[in-house]
Order: sequence, then C-alpha cells, then structure tokens
Amino acid sequence: MIKSVKSCLNCENLADSLKCVKHDLEVEIDNVCNDHSIKKAFSKLSDCVSCSNYKKVSCPNPGSSAAGMLCFSWSTY
Repeated sequence: MIKSVKSCLNCENLADSLKCVKHDLEVEIDNVCNDHSIKKAFSKLSDCVSCSNYKKVSCPNPGSSAAGMLCFSWSTY
C-alpha cells in the first residue's frame, strides 16, 4: 500500500533551497520533525499551471515553468 508521509517536502515551513523557515535549517527530502505542518493545498495535481506565480514576474523559474512541472516555490492561488 502506498501512503503519504509527513516529510519536510510537504511541509508548509519549507522554503526555497530546502530550508526550513521555522528552524532556520537546511533539510533533506526525507527529514521530518514534530513541528511538521502539511501543505494542505499540495497534491498530485499541483504543478506550474495551478501555481499563483505561473507566467508572472514572481515566478522564480520562468524559463522552466510549464504544465506538469513542479518546483519548491509552488503556491496556491
């Protein structure tokens, strides 16, 4: 059975470059802590097209953004 895990990758405290803004630490994809707070809006449907930065000046990767792509700066509308 496949399950979702509470890793730093799906935590709302994760910022660009895999940095935890709550603890001010660089983290690995499989790290998790007791302060984990899941990104409720992050799902398998999350990609550039559903990102609030898509095709805007605020997009950190305008040359790479496209349908089906996802980065650590993805955010909801």
